Amino acid sequence: MKTLIQNGRIVLGGRLENADLLLEGSHIAGIGRDLAASPDRVVEAGGCYVLPGFIDFHTHVGDRIGRFELADDYESGTRVAALNGITTLCTFVTQGPDGTLREALQRARRRAQGQCHADVAWHLTPTTFGEADWEDLGRLAGAGYRTLKFYTTYKGAGLFVDQARLDESFRRLGPLGACFLVHCEDDDLLTAVDAESLDLSRASAHARLRPGAAEVRSVEALVALAARRRVPLHVVHVSTGEAARHIQASRGSQDVTSETCPQYLWLDDAWLDRPDGHRWICSPPLRGEREAFRALAREGAFDMIATDHCAFCRADKDGWGGRDIREVANGLGGLGALPHLAWKLWGDDPDRAALELALRLAEHPARRLGQGHRKGALRPGLDADVVLLDPHGPERPIRSSLSDAPEPYPGFTSPLSFRAVFLRGLPIVEQDRLLDPGRPLGEPLQGPA
Repeated sequence: MKTLIQNGRIVLGGRLENADLLLEGSHIAGIGRDLAASPDRVVEAGGCYVLPGFIDFHTHVGDRIGRFELADDYESGTRVAALNGITTLCTFVTQGPDGTLREALQRARRRAQGQCHADVAWHLTPTTFGEADWEDLGRLAGAGYRTLKFYTTYKGAGLFVDQARLDESFRRLGPLGACFLVHCEDDDLLTAVDAESLDLSRASAHARLRPGAAEVRSVEALVALAARRRVPLHVVHVSTGEAARHIQASRGSQDVTSETCPQYLWLDDAWLDRPDGHRWICSPPLRGEREAFRALAREGAFDMIATDHCAFCRADKDGWGGRDIREVANGLGGLGALPHLAWKLWGDDPDRAALELALRLAEHPARRLGQGHRKGALRPGLDADVVLLDPHGPERPIRSSLSDAPEPYPGFTSPLSFRAVFLRGLPIVEQDRLLDPGRPLGEPLQGPA
């Protein structure tokens, strides 16, 4: 099957070009004018930007966190993703207390099988480190699982790793091509906060329990450790300007990247002061001075924007009893908001916005994932993941999740409309509508566990 996408403004390697795009089978076959294509299908892209399919590098779906099941499974999470131009969803597998990481990964793959409207890749979090675990990690790296996530906090959940363990992980796994994703909050600083001095019935206490200084200290330590071991480091969900500037200054001398999330750009700690402020509890917490933080994003401080989508059902988010906010289900939705709120950063210059989305929601995530040979750009030979984005659609409310989860962005609207979305050359969305909800076409990007 040949598909010719004609008359669009195509994002090509940091520039915009008025050209046509030819898809043949599952790949991009050609770009230019007057392509001698003899297409089976012609798609009109006049008035649209033609972009590579977006990648959300950081989501949580189809899993359980603590005592709560997440609101979105693989079907609903990838459905809202596809409807918003996200053709690759990256999510997490965490080793449980009573099993191996390989077993946890096999369970996740079974849950995802036949359920995904977007392609899926998994980041892995090991929690035990015996010799059998190291051997497993080596075999999994060989199957394409080379993005590993670690935490410098959450001792109670069994996720915390100290500097010595991180150093050992860098030393053992770095030579296998691993990239290390780290949730950076210094546990000693968090533990030093006097929780008893706070009114824990108020959501605003959450921001005081997790001060920005804990992120900064952890980032500084991890950047230095990664530099010594010469391994690639990616800092997830950066929420403070000081941490962002430190990472930005380190880029010239080492392989370090970062992401921030829509909530840290467009929401601030005032949302925690609302009567229903518990609905905005996430970690790191919402903070103040967001205009300065957005300015950092606009100047390129963050390599990518990802959601940390972690939506909980309304009943679970609201069922904390009103006494101690540490009991609140910790996380926000965001998948359906990603391109809309990223676009808003540069919305006064649509051409710039299109170029930035291609860079920070496609090219950079694909490269960090180790999938730049398949995803992240419009180039002959790559997967035909393509988005036709109309920036002049009807203004509509943002919807972060299609599940019964609280909306983190009430009152936020967007004019972006998705005229068409292709996944490996197959049309999956047309005029903001999923074409065949009963036939998910997504596939895993990595090999069997």
